[in-house]
Amino acid sequence: MKNILILEITPKKILFWFTAFSLFFLTLYYLSYSFDYRSNYLFKDYFSITSEKNVPTFFSFVIMLLISMVYFFIYKEKNKFSWLLTSIFFLYLGLDDMFKIHENIGSDIGEEVIKNVLEVNFMSYYWQVVFMPTFALFGIYIFYLTYKEFVNQKKIMGAYIMFGGFSLFAIAIALDFYEGSGSDFFWLLERFPSLYFDDIVNLMRATEEAIEMLGGTLILVAILKLKTFQINIQYNQG
Repeated sequence: MKNILILEITPKKILFWFTAFSLFFLTLYYLSYSFDYRSNYLFKDYFSITSEKNVPTFFSFVIMLLISMVYFFIYKEKNKFSWLLTSIFFLYLGLDDMFKIHENIGSDIGEEVIKNVLEVNFMSYYWQVVFMPTFALFGIYIFYLTYKEFVNQKKIMGAYIMFGGFSLFAIAIALDFYEGSGSDFFWLLERFPSLYFDDIVNLMRATEEAIEMLGGTLILVAILKLKTFQINIQYNQG
């Protein structure tokens, strides 16, 4: 006998559970400095928010994948390339979270541009030279495109929520810029004498990743006000 498990993707459920997961991963990382389990392989390999290809990374990918899916459903309904382009962009962001494309390829390209084309000094990570302007332009375009749809459907609250999501991404990028600026973080080390320089950098990186998760969550919550959907899973009983 075949049964169907229905997973309804609604704004309220997403806001509650995805916020909870984001804060859980961040709290778990913060607590690792008090209880000293950072070297434990279960934490380091599977649950550290600063590591790659683990549970938090997969969670970030799921957020972007769901955003991409919602935009794709809107594209199927409206049949306009702009919605498909937006869907592809968020799918790329999800893959970028998994494989750190901007940090690997972007760093090489950015270094080449800075040293051999612009011939200037840059005070942070090289990938930001190429990807920050690109992400900013796409962000403005996507917000404008989606804002018009919120207005058309008279769901202006969704626009405010989405603005909050993009604002969190902007904060995360600014934090990443400061993290890579080469600062000695003297004011932080003064306030937290038990921490070393690398500890400060890693805590900033963990905070940045959690802020990105929360930003993605708000964007997903916002666009689910335009298009909700459910996932049906068939399974055999007995």
